[in-house]
Amino acid sequence: MKRKIQRATDMPADAYRFWHERWCAILTKHHRQAIVDAGLAGLSFTERVPDAPDGKGYFSYAFAADGAVHFVEGEGGAVAEYDSYDLGLRMLSDAGFDAAQPIADGRFRIISKPEHWRALMTLLPILRNACRTAIEATEEQFDLEVPKYW
Repeated sequence: MKRKIQRATDMPADAYRFWHERWCAILTKHHRQAIVDAGLAGLSFTERVPDAPDGKGYFSYAFAADGAVHFVEGEGGAVAEYDSYDLGLRMLSDAGFDAAQPIADGRFRIISKPEHWRALMTLLPILRNACRTAIEATEEQFDLEVPKYW
């Protein structure tokens, strides 16, 4: 029987790393050209989140010149922060979620390079679908049920 995770924050660190790696692999395999066309080649991003499952308090990812995606150590060029990993996963995965309120009340903040975040958001449907597929693979791999917002 699958172990149900009540909050994304409570995801085991190895499952958290796996789903992030899987997300990158899906984007790299299927969406390189869209990434390049969106102007993301060569850009990097950091999402600061105090309760990230691996305990680091952030995660960073970068887009290579050819559109490949990978997670990196350290801070990326464009930085956002939000109060909870649960909120971040919901913003990414729930197409019906209105992000206006978390932005208005300061729970989600863009710290630097808003133009890079705008470019990234043009790919939100692609990012969202890759998230869904990666989470499903993670659930299967780790015999978990992760909170879903789709």
